[in-house]
Amino acid sequence: MAIELGNHFPQRWQYAPSELRQKIFDELQDICLSLGGVIAERVIANPTKKRPVMPPARPPVTSVPPSALEQELKKRFLQNADDLIEEHLDKVREDLRRWLHGEMNQLLSDSLKKADAS
Repeated sequence: MAIELGNHFPQRWQYAPSELRQKIFDELQDICLSLGGVIAERVIANPTKKRPVMPPARPPVTSVPPSALEQELKKRFLQNADDLIEEHLDKVREDLRRWLHGEMNQLLSDSLKKADAS
C-alpha cells in the first residue's frame, strides 16, 4: 500500500527546514523502537541550502544552469529518498496494524469476559 505524497513532494521535502526533516526521521525511529524494532544507527537529515525569503526577480548573470548530469543526479537522489521513506513507512504501517489488531482482540476478549461474568 503506497501513500500518494503529491507531484511536488521531492521539492517540498528538499526545501523543508532540516530541523523538520530531522524531527520526522526521529519520530519514525521512535515509532520503530516502540514497536519492537531495532535501529542500527540514527538517520541524520542532511541540511540543504535554505531558500531565500525573497528570491531575486531574475537570477544573477554569473549563475550557470544545472547540467544534465546534475539534474539526473538530483532526480535519482530524490527518488531514492522517496523510496527510503516509503520503505520505512510500509514497515511502520504493518507493525502498527499488527499492534492495533492485537489490542482490539484483547479489548474484545476482555469485554466478552466481563459479559460472561455478569
